[in-house]
Order: sequence, then structure tokens, then C-alpha cells
Amino acid sequence: MKKKTGMLCTAVVLASVALVGQASAVPADHSPAAARTAAGAADSGQPGVLTDQVRYAPFTLNHHESLSSDTATLVQQSDGNLVIYDEFNRARWAANTVGRGWTTRFQTDGNLVVYTRSGRPVWASNTDGYPGARLVVQDDGNVVIYHGNRAIWASGTDH
Repeated sequence: MKKKTGMLCTAVVLASVALVGQASAVPADHSPAAARTAAGAADSGQPGVLTDQVRYAPFTLNHHESLSSDTATLVQQSDGNLVIYDEFNRARWAANTVGRGWTTRFQTDGNLVVYTRSGRPVWASNTDGYPGARLVVQDDGNVVIYHGNRAIWASGTDH
């Protein structure tokens, strides 16, 4: 009986270590695919369940940060460009702010704006005047700004 109890305790400890390792595992790379995998696992709660990512203003994507659904990732890249990648890590849209962008802000007026390191705007969705708008990275691959039920800007990257 003592031997069985010891083996059972050892099995429980090993299983616990394995589960803790899986729960705390973070992808070594910071690619959109890795971010999407980590975010999807954390947000959906269940494998295979799709989850749009919704953010209300104010929201900021800093240098090297991203926001993901299961099929799209909005990334403020280290080169300054704001880019949308699909689930195959292909760029589907870009703000063309390479070398200029530093941070992207979804402002309380509903405008999504890429700013330089010194705070100068270099790209905007031109959706100001819509307080209460929301930014959605959708599971269809599209990134959309909604005001109420109406889309006021879309990346056109649905697929």
C-alpha cells in the first residue's frame, strides 16, 4: 500500500509540474502568430472557440505590442509600421509608417492614430467625432472601428 501511495504521489507531482509548465509557457518569439496563439488560448477558454478582440478608447498599442483574434493580429511593429497579419503570418494591410511610427492610440474621439516617438501623428483612420466607438480585431480577419452598430472604418482584410 505504501508503494502504491508513493507512486501515486509521484504521478500527481509530475502531472502538476507538466500542467504548470504548460500554463506559464510563453512563446519565445514575438511574431504575430505566437502572439495570436498565446492570446487565443488565454481569451477563448476553449480550444476552437473564436473570439473577436474588442477595445474601447482610450487604448494604446505601444512599440512591439499587438492585439489578436484567432485570424488577425494588429501589430505596432518595431520598425514603426502598424500592420495587420492573417493567421498564416501574411501581412494583409499596413499604415506605411515604417521608420516613423512608435505608438498607436485609439482615442476617446474614435480616431485610431499612429504617432511618432515625439508625439506627432503620421497616420489616422480619420474617424474622430465618434466618442464611444470601439476597435474590433475580428475573427473574419477584418479590423473595424464601430460606432454603435455602424462600421465607420474597416481595414478590408476580411477573408
